[in-house]
Amino acid sequence: MSIASPAGPGEEEQAPLAAGPMSRPQIVAACIAVLIAALDGYDLLAMAFAAPALTLDWGLDKATVGFLLSTALIGMAIGSLGLSPLADVVGRRPAVLGAIGLTIVGSLLSALSLSVPLLAFSRILTGMGIGTLVPLTTTIASEFVNAKSRPFAIAATTVGLPVGSIIGALVAALLLRHFGWHSVFLSGAIAGTMVLLVVAVALPESPAFLIARRPADALARLNRVMARLGRAPVQDLPPGRTRERASYKALFTPELIATTLRFVAIQVLVSTSAYYLINWLPQLIADMGFSPSTASLASAASSVVGIFSGLLFGAVATRFGPAPLAGAAMIGFGIAIAVFGVVPPHLSAVIVAASACGFFLNGCTGIFFATVAASFPPLSRVSGIGFVMGIGRVFSILGPTLAGWLFGAGLTRAGVSLIFGVAPVVAGLLLLSTVVGRRPKGPAAA
Repeated sequence: MSIASPAGPGEEEQAPLAAGPMSRPQIVAACIAVLIAALDGYDLLAMAFAAPALTLDWGLDKATVGFLLSTALIGMAIGSLGLSPLADVVGRRPAVLGAIGLTIVGSLLSALSLSVPLLAFSRILTGMGIGTLVPLTTTIASEFVNAKSRPFAIAATTVGLPVGSIIGALVAALLLRHFGWHSVFLSGAIAGTMVLLVVAVALPESPAFLIARRPADALARLNRVMARLGRAPVQDLPPGRTRERASYKALFTPELIATTLRFVAIQVLVSTSAYYLINWLPQLIADMGFSPSTASLASAASSVVGIFSGLLFGAVATRFGPAPLAGAAMIGFGIAIAVFGVVPPHLSAVIVAASACGFFLNGCTGIFFATVAASFPPLSRVSGIGFVMGIGRVFSILGPTLAGWLFGAGLTRAGVSLIFGVAPVVAGLLLLSTVVGRRPKGPAAA
């Protein structure tokens, strides 16, 4: 099996936008994908922001708080696996509008909740919207830009999520000081409404989807979209795949099953270790003797470094291709986790080690999904990305849980970190094995 180049399978469907310079409307479309990702970042962590005030207000125990914190992740798995494939049937634009609508309704219900069951339901609803949007932002970034800019555009969308989380933390701190926990969810609904209006006005349907899906008026609709994007009209529809079907079944055809399973394996290996790091990092730093505030500072440093690394790796991937760079970053992430396990309890060393983890983790994430997006044809693209993300999300729960068991069994920080460091290294080698000896496919190939 070989992984596609950034030009990817289905390049004939993307031909109208694949070549030539980026127009201003294309840049706007890519920026909208980043904006949606930032909204997801806020909505995803809104419960974490509101949890301390909500605990005091409702008198919740830790078990109940833990359950509420997990509800959005449950919803994300449902959205990624169950709802995102609809974008391969009804189109990118209606799916984005519907998913943002879900997050708005979920946020409003969260703000109005008077009981734990209603709040849990509301957070699952919000998570379903987020889980649908995450693969869609990757797809929009892939299908609205030219071939050269595609890896960077997709990497930028993955950076949008942590940016939204950081902005959300600052906004939530201000709101909680003056208005209480309800305002955290209400502000998410207001922000979602604003993004919904932007999408409704500025985001057309994907040309790649119109060419692949071929509705009755496909050529006329395509040329209207091309005009909105500042590109020349096309005389005829490019040849498409007549046997392509928009469903999960297409992911397991002889042509795609090896690609699908390999990407799922890579995502499971990386996300399991990533969620070990994300969830246990503050506690591990505190266990070294540092205060909780210092532990939060080190975690924040890791996130900030990750934002810049995501953009850096995306830019470099436009020259060298996303797949080999993502594989190398995964190996770097595994080594960084193992190094963090043995770093001495000196603040500067701890921050450097934590930042290295964030650097390689965020660096590999965006360009890995640039590779995923390029390897599925248009009518299977959102389904493929959603399936890979959804399965990874389900198995990522094992990371923090397995770490707890290992610590409970007496393993040290060094031992547990070494175990979790192996998985990304294996994932990186698995990804690199697909590009060794691959022949370039045209000028856009990696």
